[in-house]
Amino acid sequence: MDRLKKTSNLLFVEDNEEFAKNTSELFRIYFKKVYHASSVKSAFEIMDDYKIDFIITDIRVKDANGLEFIKQLRDNDDFTPTIILSSYKDEKLLLQAIPLHVEAYELKPLSYEKFKDMMKKISKVLEPKNIIDINNELKYNTKSKEILYKSQKIQLTKKEISFVEYLLKKSPEVVTQDMIQVNVYESKIMSSSAIKNLILRLRKKVPTAFIVSVGGIGYKLNS
Repeated sequence: MDRLKKTSNLLFVEDNEEFAKNTSELFRIYFKKVYHASSVKSAFEIMDDYKIDFIITDIRVKDANGLEFIKQLRDNDDFTPTIILSSYKDEKLLLQAIPLHVEAYELKPLSYEKFKDMMKKISKVLEPKNIIDINNELKYNTKSKEILYKSQKIQLTKKEISFVEYLLKKSPEVVTQDMIQVNVYESKIMSSSAIKNLILRLRKKVPTAFIVSVGGIGYKLNS
């Protein structure tokens, strides 16, 4: 779990100030940074300003509940893993949490053993993964920097690697040509035709369509 301390930030959504203060101190042993929000509104404000790798939320907070918070979160973010804390063993709430891709539903108060088990679960979820799914047909190997199509390994140039990894990072967002200039070409001024040629080469290499052109705006992954 040492890697969590070096790389991962936690958002803890909890409106019981005393419980939040004591539990946040424990979380700080394991995470690089712990951000506390006592409301859904402040939770989203924190997420706008800081990189969040994991979320732990109470089932009931001041201006909403944990499930409503996660539902709003999932409208734009399918990836940030989340655990729900609750003082209630409510099967109805648990069933509502399942389609929201929640990692666990934990009951308060947490014993020390339960806390350690939860931290092990979080560490496992946040383990670096070499293989990322692009869509049902394609995967990307972050270690070998290759696109995988069935049994075929597709080699990429340095610039193609930068572009594919940037699309993966921003997915499901659309990336504009300006964003590509800054993040792929490192602010070097490239013509729109140069960017189009990069994408054309990728489309020729990969047997199935995975880059979608969004007319007049930019590009996104066909995930």
